[in-house]
Amino acid sequence: MRCLITFLLTLFIFASSLQAGSPSSSSRIAAVVNKNVITKGDLMNRLRFAAISSGLEPSKENLEQIQDQMLRVMIDETLQLELGKTYGMEIKKEHLNAAIKDIEESNGMAPGGIAKILEENSIPLKTFEDQIKAQLTWLLFIQEKYPLKSLEDQVARKQSVEGLPSLQIADWEIDQELKLLKEKETKTQYHLAEIVLPCDSPDQEAKVKENLNNLVQELHKGANFAALAQQFSQSSTSAQGGDMGWLTEDQLEPEVKEALSYVMPGQLSDPLRTSQGYALIAFIERKLPNKEGDLLLTIDQILLPFPENVTEERAYEVMQLAESISRSADSCPALDKLAKQKYPSAAIRLIRGEPAASFPEELQKVVAPLDINQSTPPLLTQEGALLLMVCERKKHKPIEFTREDARANIVSRKHNLLARRELRDLKRHAFIDIRM
Repeated sequence: MRCLITFLLTLFIFASSLQAGSPSSSSRIAAVVNKNVITKGDLMNRLRFAAISSGLEPSKENLEQIQDQMLRVMIDETLQLELGKTYGMEIKKEHLNAAIKDIEESNGMAPGGIAKILEENSIPLKTFEDQIKAQLTWLLFIQEKYPLKSLEDQVARKQSVEGLPSLQIADWEIDQELKLLKEKETKTQYHLAEIVLPCDSPDQEAKVKENLNNLVQELHKGANFAALAQQFSQSSTSAQGGDMGWLTEDQLEPEVKEALSYVMPGQLSDPLRTSQGYALIAFIERKLPNKEGDLLLTIDQILLPFPENVTEERAYEVMQLAESISRSADSCPALDKLAKQKYPSAAIRLIRGEPAASFPEELQKVVAPLDINQSTPPLLTQEGALLLMVCERKKHKPIEFTREDARANIVSRKHNLLARRELRDLKRHAFIDIRM
């Protein structure tokens, strides 16, 4: 999601040996996972971080709503990190720092911004570092256990080390993937995001559904979808805030496809039972098929929201401020900067490289006469004062996909399926004792 501030909060673990004696409230055990423990203090740190990063008030009531699902995530992460230790997988400090730097840069944060947020809220930096280690460890484990091999390599491997798995992709799979990629732009596409909670056995159905409904309640209270997805979703899209990218109908599960028949852009689906478990779908936007010669627009959209119970006088003041910002900005970055300086609650969204035909007809009429880096006068909407600026216009050129692009897509999908299976098997053979 373009306008949502996100953190890579998908995975976290703090494991320690069991200690004898009378524990304090923070060291009481929330769960035992093989020879590791998750303390209530660990769980509370993670819950508070989840609330802060998603814009949710970290009240006792709110944290209690999400603690069961958070504990499930932490149990999975404990098992993943334990497996990494078993195989001697070490995440080096430079890799950890590089990951943190990427997160800060992608969210427009200054270096050290994440550490500052943690310090201000009395949350150990280790809380964040360990969750990144868990994600990187699991990714490395799956890639090393199931490396991509040619048919010749696979035959030679079986002759030398019988039984070790590998990943092989046939030419017909690549041909089919290339065909789908080339046909994609001739079809209507849907930009979706998801929160997925897996259901590994029938006896978990009710609890998993309850956990997802609790997350829905948090969203209704104002929580950030992308942040909740990063912290709680257990799908391969969680690191991207649940963003599934642009998909055509034939790429969707039947339940998701059906949900799109009653959900409009900007809305959430009801909780869905899919092959992965229980899912919540955010319908972000729709893109109509591209045509040869289509004009692609990159548009900066700024909304200065009206305060609650706004008066006519206050609405006029906001519109006047928007008019001043519009006159002063001579580029899209300048427009963003001015809007944030003069109206901190301004909502900024960059619509990048979309076909002009995919925009509503009224919007097309507004932006058609604009020069590059020229802003519209403020447009009055129910939500507030809206400014639009065209950052770029260019002719659409069909994307050229290579066989390597197709192969990479297939590898990613297969690794994701294998990761789900590996984690399911890991939990099945683990000793897990939940004490809450």
